[in-house]
Amino acid sequence: MKWVLLLCALGLFLHCEARRLSRCEFVHELRRNGFPENKMRDWVCLVEKESSRRTDIISRPNSDGSRDYGLFQINDRYWCSNTSQPGKDCNVTCKEFLSDNISKSAACAKKIYRRHGFDAWYGWKNNCKGKPLPDISSC
Repeated sequence: MKWVLLLCALGLFLHCEARRLSRCEFVHELRRNGFPENKMRDWVCLVEKESSRRTDIISRPNSDGSRDYGLFQINDRYWCSNTSQPGKDCNVTCKEFLSDNISKSAACAKKIYRRHGFDAWYGWKNNCKGKPLPDISSC
């Protein structure tokens, strides 16, 4: 019985790490992390379609076996390491993308954008490109 209670408590603790940001909370985080205002609505749309603004999302395996992590659903094939050692192009562990502190995932997302634009994300290409973007005027 003690083990069951311990596991339940651990589960609650781990679940508390996850956070779903409101749209305006997310906009404020983007601003705090230096995202340009003229692309803000695109970033909001991307993250709403990729992770529903949740910090704890890990995708199911992609067709190549890779996975996508965190708010921006950043792929582990090129951008983050699945070991305890930081690595790959963003020099971070994938686990760091699951944090409520979005600074590392934001920095990596900006790096991906600089290299590939929004087309690096299928969520943006399929749901945001050329479509009405979210209203953030009250944020």
